[in-house]
Amino acid sequence: MIKKTITYALAFIFCVFIFGCASTPKERSVVALILSGKENEAKSLFQSKYDINETDASGNTPLHAAAIVDDADLALFLLIKGADDTKVNFDGDTPLHAAIKNDSFGAARIFAENGSGVFVRNAYGKTAFEEGFEKSEAYERIFITQKTGSARDTDGNTIVHYCVRMQNEGAVRECIKKSIAVSVQNKAGKTPLDIALGNSADEKSVAIAADLIMAGAETNDSQFSYFQTAVSERNFNYRFGDGQTPLHIASIKNHKSIARYLIANGAHTSAQDITGATPLHEAVRYGDTDIAKALLESGADVNAEDNLGKTPVMLVIPEDKREAMYRILLAYKADTAKKDAYGDTVLHSATMTSLTPAVLEMLTASEADVNARNKDGVSPLLIAVQKRNLSHVKFYAERGADINSADRSGTTPLSLALKDGQAMLEMLVNRANALSHDSNGNTPLHTAVIVNASIEQIRYLVSLTDDINARNKDGNNALYLAVERNNKKIGELLLAKNADIFSTNNANDSPLHLALKKGGDIQGWLVTSRTITSTDGSGNTALHYAVEWDLKKAALSLIEKGANPEAKNANGETPLFSAVKTNDPAMIALIVKGGSSIKARDNLGSSPLHAAVRRDADASVRELVRLGIDVNAQNVAGKSALSEAVLAEKIPTAKLLIDSGADINASDNTGRTILMDAIRSRNTGVIAMLLSNKANPQIQEINGRNAYHEAVLTGDARIIALVRDAGGKALSRDKNANTPFSLAFDKSDDLVKIVLGNDRTITDSDGNTPFHIIVQAKGPLRILSLLASLGYPFDTRNAEGMTPLGYAVENNDENYARILLQNGANPFSSIDKKGRNAATIALANEERILADIAKYAGTKSDIQGNTLLHYAARTASADTIRKLLAYGLDANAKNISGETPYMTALRWKRNDAADVLKAAENAKR
Repeated sequence: MIKKTITYALAFIFCVFIFGCASTPKERSVVALILSGKENEAKSLFQSKYDINETDASGNTPLHAAAIVDDADLALFLLIKGADDTKVNFDGDTPLHAAIKNDSFGAARIFAENGSGVFVRNAYGKTAFEEGFEKSEAYERIFITQKTGSARDTDGNTIVHYCVRMQNEGAVRECIKKSIAVSVQNKAGKTPLDIALGNSADEKSVAIAADLIMAGAETNDSQFSYFQTAVSERNFNYRFGDGQTPLHIASIKNHKSIARYLIANGAHTSAQDITGATPLHEAVRYGDTDIAKALLESGADVNAEDNLGKTPVMLVIPEDKREAMYRILLAYKADTAKKDAYGDTVLHSATMTSLTPAVLEMLTASEADVNARNKDGVSPLLIAVQKRNLSHVKFYAERGADINSADRSGTTPLSLALKDGQAMLEMLVNRANALSHDSNGNTPLHTAVIVNASIEQIRYLVSLTDDINARNKDGNNALYLAVERNNKKIGELLLAKNADIFSTNNANDSPLHLALKKGGDIQGWLVTSRTITSTDGSGNTALHYAVEWDLKKAALSLIEKGANPEAKNANGETPLFSAVKTNDPAMIALIVKGGSSIKARDNLGSSPLHAAVRRDADASVRELVRLGIDVNAQNVAGKSALSEAVLAEKIPTAKLLIDSGADINASDNTGRTILMDAIRSRNTGVIAMLLSNKANPQIQEINGRNAYHEAVLTGDARIIALVRDAGGKALSRDKNANTPFSLAFDKSDDLVKIVLGNDRTITDSDGNTPFHIIVQAKGPLRILSLLASLGYPFDTRNAEGMTPLGYAVENNDENYARILLQNGANPFSSIDKKGRNAATIALANEERILADIAKYAGTKSDIQGNTLLHYAARTASADTIRKLLAYGLDANAKNISGETPYMTALRWKRNDAADVLKAAENAKR
C-alpha cells in the first residue's frame, strides 16, 4: 500500500513540475497539497470558494487524495464540506475504491460511517463493498455498520444481500450480530434469505440461510419452508404431518446441500415417515444420487424396509438416474435377494419398469435371483414375457431363469411365449433350456404339442434339442402326445426327426400302440414306409408289436403294407414268437398265413413252441401242434419244449406236450434227461407224472450220472423212493465211480436205507456189493456197521475176485477190516487163482491188521483146514510167528491133511520158523 501511495505522490509532483512554470499560484492544486501531506494548507484553500471536487491530471479529487494517503480527518472534513464521494478518477475508482486499493483503512472507515457510497460502482461495475470484502476481512468490521446496513444500492439491495451473494458467512453473521435488518426486500422482492435459498445447491449458501433463519429472516419461497421450520425450531428431526423429516423433504426436492447440512447437523438418516420410507428411499425414488451417496456415507441403512417391505433398491428410479443409482446402492451392499410384502424382488421391479439389460446384468452380478417368485408365483421372466420385453426375456433365459415356473393360475413364461408368437419363443427357449422340465416333466417340445403350437414353433424347438424322445413324468414323448391328439403335421415333423414310435410310457403304452389301437387316420400317418421297417432297441418291428398286442386288423394292415412277417428282433424272434404270447390261436393262424414260418428259431435255437411254454400259452401250444410244429425241437442247449415245461413245473403244459407226442426221454447237449431236470426242480408231482409216463431213470448223462444220482443229491426221501421204485439202481456208477449209494454217505442212516432199498443181494455191474463200494470209497464207518446190521453179505467176491475185507487189508484200512472181521468176514477167502487172501496179504506186509485177524478169526481156517499159523509158517518171519503165538493161536492145529504149522514150515524148508513152532508144540504137551 505504501508503494502505491508513493506512486501517487510521485505522479502528482511530476505533474506539478511540468505544469508549474506555466501555472499561476492558484493552480497549485489541493490534491497536490494533500498528496504531499500539507493537510492544513489544503484545508485553508477551502475557506475561499475553491472547487472542492476539482480533479488533477489523474482525475483524482481531493477526496481521492485523502483516501490515497489515508487521511481520515481530512476525508471527514471534505465530506462535511460536501465533497462528491461518487466521483470516479481516470482509473475508474471512487474515493472509497481508492482507499480500498491503498488499504487506507482509516479513510475507508470514515467513508463507511458517514454513509459514503459503499454501493457506488467503479468503472468496472464493482461496488466498493464488494471490492473491500475481496481485498481483506478487515473490511467486514469497517463496512458492516448500522449506517451501511440501512443503505441500499440502486436495486434496493442491502449489505446483507451482498454478503449472502458473496457467500460470506462470517459477514452475514457480523450483520446479524450488529442487528442489521435481515429481511429487507430488494426491488425484485427478494430478501437475503431468498437469495441464499435460491442458491441452495451450494453448501455455503445453505449454511448462510440457516444463520439468517435463526436470526429471524423471512423468505417468500415456500419450497424451503420445511428447512425454515426445522432451523427456526432448532430441530433437524422435526416431524411434519406425514411423518417426514426435513431430510426426507430435502431428498424429495433434490436439495442436495440442504440434505448435507441436515446430515452434518445430526439429522437421523434412519428416520421413517408414515409409509416407512427413510430419506434414502426418497433420494432413490427421486433419483438424487448425490443425496443417496451422502446418506449412505453417513450410515443410512441401504436395506431398510418401508411398510410394503421395499428396500431402496426395489424402488422405481427416474430413468436417467437408474444405472448410477444402482451402482451406488450395490456398492453399499444392497441386498438383491430381499422381497417386499408382495414377494417382489428388485428384478421384478426392474422388469416392470423396463430397465436396460445393463442394469439387469449389474443386479444379477450382485446375486439377484432370476428365479425368485412373488406371492402370486410370478417370476421376473414371466413379467418380461407379459410385457413383451424381448431383451429382458433373452437376458433371463440366457442366465438360467426357469421358463417353466408357473404362477398361481398355472401360467408359465413358456406357455405365454407360445401364445405370443415365434419371436418371443425364440428369445425364451435356447439350447441350454430346451430340455428343461415343468412340474409334470414336460419339456418345451411337450408343452408346445399340448397347446397345439404352430408348426414353425415346433420346428424351432426341435432344432434346439438332440433328444427328440425326451419323456415327461408320465413317460410320454412328444410323438405320443401328437398321436394322442391326432396332430398329423406335428407328428410327421417329429417322425422326420426320428421320433421313437416304440417309446413306452409309465403305463407301458407307446405312440405305435396308441396309433394301431385307434387305427384309421392316425395309423395311416404314423405307419410309413420308414416306420414299418424301423425297430426298437430290442429289434422289434411294428408287426412284432401289433401281433403281441393281439391287434389283428393292425397286423393284417401292416402285412398288406409290406411289413416283413419273417423279420427277427435282437433275440432272433419273428412275429410268430410274439403271436404265441397272446395265447390266441386266431392270431397265430393269421401271422402264419401271412408268411411267418413255424420252423423259425430264435438266437438260442428256441422254437415258437418253447416261447409258448414259457408264456403258459397252452392254446398257442395246441395251435402250433395243429399247424405241424416239431414238438421235439431242441434249442442250442438241447432243451425241448417239454424240458422247459418240466423245469418250470408246468404240469398241464407238460402233459399236453406228452399227449402231443413229445419224447419224454429226450436229453439235452449234456445228456441230461427231462426227468433229471424235474428231479433238480424237486417237484414230486412232475417227477411222478414223468415216471408214470415211462420216463427212464437209468439213462446216463455225459458224466455217467442218471436220475437216481440226482434224486439222492436232493436228499428228499419221497423223490428217492419214487425213482428207486421206478428202476433206479443204487449202485450205478458215474465216470467218477460215484453211485447213488456213495452220494448218500453224508446223509442220514434212514436215507441210506431208502437209497439201498430192500434187496440185500444188490451188486453193481462189476459185482461190487455195498460193502465193496464203501470200503473202496472209504465211506463212513457207521454205514459199514449199518450194512452189517442190515444183513448185507460181506464175503462176496466181485468180478475181480476181491472181497470187501481183501480191499480193506490191501489198503491197510484197519478200521474197515476190524468191523468186517468183527461181523464174521473170512480172511481166508481166496481173491485170485494164486491163493491170495486177506490173511496172506496181511502176513506179507506184516501189518497190524494181523492182530485183528488173530483176534477175530484165529480159530478159522480155509477150505483145506489151514489156520493163520499154517499161512504164517510159509512166509512170515520168526518174530511175526512169535507175535501170533503170543495172541494164543494153537500151534498144534492140523489141516485136513493132518499137518501142523510146524510140519508146514518144514515142508516149506523154513527152519527158523519150524524151530519157533516146534518149541510152541512142545510147550503145549
